[in-house]
Amino acid sequence: MRKAWAMIVLAVVSTAGCNQGELRKALADAKASEAQKDSLLTEVLETTQFVSDVNGELAKTKSLTISTKGTDPGLPGAKKDRDERKAALARVQAVIAKLNESEAKLAQTETRAKQSRQRNARLLAQIETYKKTIEDLKSTAEQQRTDYEAQIATLAGRVDTLTTENTTLSTQKAALTDTVGNLTAYKNTVYYAAGTKDELIKKGVITKEGSKFLIFGGTRLEPARNLSPEAFTAIDKVTNTSIPLPRTDKRYKIISRQSPTYLAPGIAKDGKITGSVDIAQPEEFWSASKFLILVQD
Repeated sequence: MRKAWAMIVLAVVSTAGCNQGELRKALADAKASEAQKDSLLTEVLETTQFVSDVNGELAKTKSLTISTKGTDPGLPGAKKDRDERKAALARVQAVIAKLNESEAKLAQTETRAKQSRQRNARLLAQIETYKKTIEDLKSTAEQQRTDYEAQIATLAGRVDTLTTENTTLSTQKAALTDTVGNLTAYKNTVYYAAGTKDELIKKGVITKEGSKFLIFGGTRLEPARNLSPEAFTAIDKVTNTSIPLPRTDKRYKIISRQSPTYLAPGIAKDGKITGSVDIAQPEEFWSASKFLILVQD
C-alpha cells in the first residue's frame, strides 16, 4: 500500500511540474485513501472476531436439549429445564440482534469500499464472504430460536400438568391423613363409667337381671343392652392407661366384659379395685368391649 502511495506521489510530481499546490492535494488525497482502506480493513477484522464469538455462543446454546431419558425429575426438574431454555432463548435473541447490527454495518462497509478511489477486489470479496457467513449464522440462530420456543412451550405444559398433579396429590394426601387420623381416633376411643349401683342404673348403664321370690332365685347387675356413649367418659386407650376412680376410699368391681388379667399388679384377690384402674395391656384389656363399667361396693 505504501509503495502504491509513493507511485501516486511520483506521478503527480511528474505531471504537475513540481507545482506545490497540486503536490499537497495529491498527498492529502493519497493519505485519505489510505486511511479509508485501513478503516475498511479494521471493520472487516472486527467482523472476523464477531463471527467467531457468535459461533461459540450458538454452540453453547445448541447443547441444551429436553432430556427424555433416566428418572423423571418431576416438577422441580421441569421448572429448571424451562428456566434454562428461557435463558438460552434470551442469548439466541441477543445473538440475532447483534447479527442484524453487524449485517447493517457490513453493508455500510461494502458501500464505502465500492466508493473508494482505489477499489480493492480482495477486500470486496472478503466482505461478500462475511455477508454470506452472517446470513448462515442468522439462519442457524433463527432455527435455534424456533426450537427453544417450542421446547419452552412443551415444558410449560409439563410444568402445568405436574403442578396440577401435585395439587391433586396434596389434596388426596390431606384427605387420606384426615381419614387415617379419624380412623385411628375411632379405633382408640373407649368409654368408662364408675359410680354407685343406683347412679349407674339411673344413667342407663347397668340393669338388674334375674328375679328373686322369698329366698329363691336372685338378681345380678349386668351392662345395659343398649349402651350410649353419652353416659360414659371417652378416653384414648393408648394414652390413658390409668383411670382415676370417683372415690379413693371405696372399692370398685368391673361388671363389664374386660378381664382384670390385663391390669397392672396390685388388685385384690377378689378382683376389686381401689384408687385407679391401671391398665398394663391396653389392646388386650379393651378387646372384649369398648365400654368399661365399674360399680362401687
